[in-house]
Amino acid sequence: MGRRSQATDEVDYAPVDDVAEPGRRRRSGKVTFLLAVLTLVVLAYGVVRVLSLENNAFLIGAMALTPYVVAGAVMLTFVTLLLRRWFLGLAVLVVTLSLSSLLGPRFLAEEQPAANGQHLRIMTANLRAGLADARTLVDLVRRHEIDVLTMPELTPAAVSALDRAGLSKLLPHHVFDERPGGDGSGIASNLPLRQIVLVDDSTLSQPSAVVDLPGREDIEVTAVHVQPPLTGPDARTWRQELDELPKSTTDKRPRILAGDFNATLDHAAFRDLVDHGYADAGEETGEGMQTTWSSWPTGPPLTIDHIVTDVRCAISSYAVYDLPHSDHRAVMAEVILP
Repeated sequence: MGRRSQATDEVDYAPVDDVAEPGRRRRSGKVTFLLAVLTLVVLAYGVVRVLSLENNAFLIGAMALTPYVVAGAVMLTFVTLLLRRWFLGLAVLVVTLSLSSLLGPRFLAEEQPAANGQHLRIMTANLRAGLADARTLVDLVRRHEIDVLTMPELTPAAVSALDRAGLSKLLPHHVFDERPGGDGSGIASNLPLRQIVLVDDSTLSQPSAVVDLPGREDIEVTAVHVQPPLTGPDARTWRQELDELPKSTTDKRPRILAGDFNATLDHAAFRDLVDHGYADAGEETGEGMQTTWSSWPTGPPLTIDHIVTDVRCAISSYAVYDLPHSDHRAVMAEVILP
């Protein structure tokens, strides 16, 4: 009797862990699969960004999201290592560090050239088809003593509103190509302007002018507005128009490009332009991550408006300001000419 009771007791105590193990394996496998897929996506993104392989509208748009991808990659690295997926965690960590190194210079101010010429305050403000608040823009010009203002998406109605707000008194000289909708653009200045042609046959208006400075040296300014790369044909136009923007060379007048490039520093086409004798004012001052555009649900905040100066110039300050009724922010840089 004692022995039968003992045998019965041994049968009743079944190994519970062995029953639950298959379910745990299935859950673990699903988690690993999901992490592996996310890791492959991050790896693919890193390859495209590092090797500058954005060759269609989708990839061009994706590259603009690099700061957000880096933030997501940091979280993915933490999760994979926390769950002890060591191989996946190491792979994501390598990509995260690589992409972070590309963003790093935008937080660090660069040493400026020894320029000792005239100081000019340049501002660019996309008017969103003329809807931007004219009084706010004129107040920014007055408050920050702006010398040259470029205005993508300048319309006839916007010109009238800006005149009523007092822009023509502050910046009496202008080269305007105002058009209905978002195709127009213009340059206003408190110094004399002479219109020149530096950009031919662009989709959107991109006027240029010589700014007549006191003394022997003058500068050239272009109000930039590059076609956004929303579709396949637009992407080809976008790349071509960035490539055709005037380059800066030491045997010519210093050039400044200011406006809506529809491109960030994560786009190879924009970096190629900057490498042709220019410097991006935001990156030079350690403010290169300040966003200048946002239009939900079209897209998250991005830095697509730039003031790009001749490398012989020094940048002494840089700032970004809200502009009511526009989907862009106004961008200002103080430039010291060589």
